[in-house]
Amino acid sequence: MSPLCVPRGQGKTINTARRTTLAVATSAALALTGLAACGTVENLSAAQKIRKATDKLGEQRSLSVEFGLDADPGVLRRASESDDPEGALSPTAAKAVGKLRVSFSVEASKPLAKAGEKDIEAVAFSVGSGKGSELLDVRMVDKTLYLRADLDTFGKTFDTPIPGADELPPGMGGLKDLFAGEWVKTDTATLEELGAGKDASGKNSGADTLDSETQRKLRTDLKSILARRVTFTDKGERDGTDHILAEAPARALLTDVFGAIKGLSDKIPAWRAMPTEKDLKDVPNSKLGVDFALKDGTLSGITFDATQLAEPGDPVKKGDKFDIVLRFDQPGRITAPAGAKELPKGTADAPFGIDPEALLGGAAGGSPSQADLGADNPLYEDGFRNDPVFREEFEKQLRKEMDKQFGADWENGPMGDEIEKQIQEQLKLQSGDEPAAKS
Repeated sequence: MSPLCVPRGQGKTINTARRTTLAVATSAALALTGLAACGTVENLSAAQKIRKATDKLGEQRSLSVEFGLDADPGVLRRASESDDPEGALSPTAAKAVGKLRVSFSVEASKPLAKAGEKDIEAVAFSVGSGKGSELLDVRMVDKTLYLRADLDTFGKTFDTPIPGADELPPGMGGLKDLFAGEWVKTDTATLEELGAGKDASGKNSGADTLDSETQRKLRTDLKSILARRVTFTDKGERDGTDHILAEAPARALLTDVFGAIKGLSDKIPAWRAMPTEKDLKDVPNSKLGVDFALKDGTLSGITFDATQLAEPGDPVKKGDKFDIVLRFDQPGRITAPAGAKELPKGTADAPFGIDPEALLGGAAGGSPSQADLGADNPLYEDGFRNDPVFREEFEKQLRKEMDKQFGADWENGPMGDEIEKQIQEQLKLQSGDEPAAKS
């Protein structure tokens, strides 16, 4: 099983047991962060260090969390070629992906462990690669949203052709400054006026939350699981940083953790999609380790060596450089960028001045003609709904991808029913509500 999955085409939207291990292993690392204090007696010292280091993060009023890769470009190319020879990463893209980083920062008026939504003063989100400039920036300061997306640099960094700002459709004129790499801004009240944060009924919808009693039960259950499954070993100091290794049998730990979370799916509907015990059957039950780094007693990083998932014959082998890293730090002051241009407010029918009808090829300010809505217009999705030729070709490609991913006999395998179900859902989504005939 290759630790790397490079999505390409609709077929690869179906990631089941063989592609689940990496994501759930990273999730497990995050779970360990807040719950490490409940080890057995021999684990207590190392586990307590992690708990105290995590508590220190909560005592701060600002925090930056960065998700990143630290991987050898050659290894990434080898893995991508194995997954999809036609869509393999170029040397330039592999170098960029190998240093990919996604950062989230927050500032609050009180310690983060005690801060509620009303206490958050500023947030920032960014995507970049290595030490280069940010390719995507989002900031929220004083109820104003700031955005910047440098498409030209993004395309060069990842060796991916992307239309420039001057090539955007006429209907997107309001966003040309944004896609040209300039800062733009809009009042958050504008987003609310345009319907952001509302459900289908038009009512404001908040994020699903757990009541305090349910949160306590979940914490208790997870602590019990970790105490039973996880061992903590103090690995000493390297370059001024303390390291603690947390190890657990992967399948057993993840089965228990996701079982506990899924038991609360009536509280958080999104949790119903958590992997089941059946989904995790292909996850190795050998011990996997996660490295916790502590700087001056504060948690500074979590590293998962993805090559632990390598199996004989995989393009990624043990000893290769392929780390998934979470880094924790205090951000610089989150400030409003100077010179940001105001986005046009628009209306509910044309947010930010973008005319959706113009994007579909119709005349601005009027209804698209029948010719505009014909089969030659790829942006008009209803032009393909229930089209038998499109459905047949789409399903053929989808099943071909599944054969490539899971073997020609996947229908008779343990995940056959689940994969078939997801294929049918993809067909419904892409080509209409009529059930597809199995080819």
